[in-house]
Amino acid sequence: MLDTSSLFLTRVSCFEDELEGGLTPSYIMVTNGMVNLLSQILYTMPLANTPTPEEVEERNTQIKKLKDEYENHTYNTVFGSFKHDEVEYETVFQQHRHWVDVSCWHANKSESMAMWKIYGGSTNSVCVVTDVAHMEKAVKSSSEYNLVLSRVYYISHDDEPFKEYHGLAPLMHKSDFYAFENEVRLMAYKPSAKLLSTRPEDDRGTTVKINLNTLIREVRVAYDAPEWFFHLVDSITKKYGVNAPVVRSKMRKLPIFQL
Repeated sequence: MLDTSSLFLTRVSCFEDELEGGLTPSYIMVTNGMVNLLSQILYTMPLANTPTPEEVEERNTQIKKLKDEYENHTYNTVFGSFKHDEVEYETVFQQHRHWVDVSCWHANKSESMAMWKIYGGSTNSVCVVTDVAHMEKAVKSSSEYNLVLSRVYYISHDDEPFKEYHGLAPLMHKSDFYAFENEVRLMAYKPSAKLLSTRPEDDRGTTVKINLNTLIREVRVAYDAPEWFFHLVDSITKKYGVNAPVVRSKMRKLPIFQL
């Protein structure tokens, strides 16, 4: 980040979480045309009373309209539209994992021991602190890709609907197994990408240019990091012209007891 004044957004398919981009039953029914087929079934069911000629004509008109809509049904995505008779529904949405890149951030009012342990990984680790307003200002737009900044909603995909409907809704929601992450993610994608093609294996993500002094509000060093590491982080941060303060994690503070 310091050396290139940029963020690296990793392609979703590189994440270890295989549930990334998962779909809900209601989302599947709406987007794959199942709702249309169910409507057709309802219109063809016999009525309790003998319908009038006008009612028969109306039902036949509706059935024809639904059939025409289903035959021309398309899957609308941020990468364009795809006809259902040309590609499998599952394929379209699975491919999003290969063509959308993400930078993950933890949102919280206080520090999280779980985040330090899981994502810090060692005593020699740092936490970069920012907020949504400064991230929006810091990220430099590009004509090559589109950017989306969104909170992540945690749901049970089996029995809960999406809370946000968007072309990237499956990537704005995660399994509630990961709720402790309380994530906000910056996503990048190229609308011109050929979604159904194979992305080169060595193309692991997107590099997004940023303004360091706008983005970084504070650099927080792990509470148990040795002094030499703290001073090294402080020195390097200053050498790259970042004005944000470098501080110790608050977890290092000893409790205050009152007698």
